[in-house]
Amino acid sequence: MPRFRIESRSLKHLERLSFAFLLLILLSAPVLGGPPEGTIVLETWESAILNGGKAGFVHTVVRSVERDGHKVFHTTSELDLTVRRFNEAARIYMVTGTDEMEDGKVTSVSMRQLIGKNQQLILTGTVENGQLHVKMQGGPPMDKKIRWSPQVVGLYREQTLFQDKKVKSGDKFSYLHYEPLVNAVLAINVEVKDFEDVSIGGAGKERRLRAVATPDPIMGVQLPGTTRWLDKDLKVIRSQTQMEGMGQLELVRTTKALALKKEKGGANLTEVGTRQLISLNRRLPSSPEEVVYRITLLEDKDPATSFARDDRQQVKNANDKSFELRVKAIRRPESSDKDAKIADEFLESNYYINCADDKVQELAHLAVGRERNPWRKAQRIESWVSKRMHFTYDEQLATADHVARTLEGDCTECAMLAAAMCRAVGVPSRTAIGLIYAEPKEAGRRPTLAFHMWTEVCIDGQWLAIDATLGKGSVGADHLKITDHSWQGVQSVTPLLPVTRVMLGKAKIEVLSVKGED
Repeated sequence: MPRFRIESRSLKHLERLSFAFLLLILLSAPVLGGPPEGTIVLETWESAILNGGKAGFVHTVVRSVERDGHKVFHTTSELDLTVRRFNEAARIYMVTGTDEMEDGKVTSVSMRQLIGKNQQLILTGTVENGQLHVKMQGGPPMDKKIRWSPQVVGLYREQTLFQDKKVKSGDKFSYLHYEPLVNAVLAINVEVKDFEDVSIGGAGKERRLRAVATPDPIMGVQLPGTTRWLDKDLKVIRSQTQMEGMGQLELVRTTKALALKKEKGGANLTEVGTRQLISLNRRLPSSPEEVVYRITLLEDKDPATSFARDDRQQVKNANDKSFELRVKAIRRPESSDKDAKIADEFLESNYYINCADDKVQELAHLAVGRERNPWRKAQRIESWVSKRMHFTYDEQLATADHVARTLEGDCTECAMLAAAMCRAVGVPSRTAIGLIYAEPKEAGRRPTLAFHMWTEVCIDGQWLAIDATLGKGSVGADHLKITDHSWQGVQSVTPLLPVTRVMLGKAKIEVLSVKGED
């Protein structure tokens, strides 16, 4: 297990985003629900195996419930995974649910997702008049409506879909599926392949019908498909998804005892921390002034649009699957004729960047003191957060008000808290997501880029980067931005979707030139 230098360029506190990305890649894996009620009509247990090692389970239950004189099928499904990240165990936990009428029409949806220590994101939705009214608990009032189709398939019907259609080799069909992680209805395209010999749960090989399900692209991102194997009754007994940066996730239908069985001492848990690192061809100096990178994304349709273009970054010499990204450090506000007016979304409080919270307000004014200059306010906040945060792996994507009380987490928590504290003292802010340079401690190991989140503030119409994980007052050309977001109106992890283009695009990155060598 490699160790990494504990300094501004180390991995120890930077590589956190993989958890959120794993949740995105696990789209369509049904995953909760309220107190048990009604009669159980279907219950399944599946062992989750990541790269050959037991990682957890999926438990799905369908109950028949009488409501207002109608029979309703209430389906809940629980996903519980444990992986290793830099030799520390970390947990991914979600639960989702749907209510369906006897004719298959979905009337409500739900999701509960662990996003921080003792903090959950709870989403509920009710179908009314061709729209899904989605609400999120625990944050500012929010009631978002999305278009809904009566053809959306709920979790119960999804369990029996292949049986209902009496599928056979060569069949193709599509169905609509609601994905709460991105709060959107997606089309899932299914192609039934031929029979093949396959081993189920380590037993001898048996002849099974294979089907491949692929979701439509989301915000231009094509997530991987899922291969499913069906038994003689056309029930799914095994599924497999190849996740770039994570490896192969396999779900195998089994008994409750085997699904819940854990490896002694966490043996064989998959290490995911180092799998998402992108190797570089050479080392960089500390916080360089300007770097030109050549980026190749073999699996992306339009690689040159995968990274942000702004005052810090320019895309040059795009050619098929490759392009050059020129990144320069901007250490202080520059004179600019840009319009200083800023959109309200970068100053207002929202679910994740909750700047109206009393504790966030308290910490922001404590950090800033009597400072009046907006840029120096942001730098003081960056320094304050960097010095006081206790870095842990117990958080996933915690909200700023939660972090203000725990002062625990890593890059995502640092970025969210710093952004909220900046807004609390009148400095417009947003988060930036991308890659950061990281250097291994051992001699002979190649330097890398790791996925990372930091904060940007707007000073006189110009966006400037600060990084509360590092606390250096500015960022160098070793931060490569993929995207940014205000998190306004967000009820999901959609702001992270652009990053999956790089993760799933089989990225190769080379350093072409460097200015500001030590």
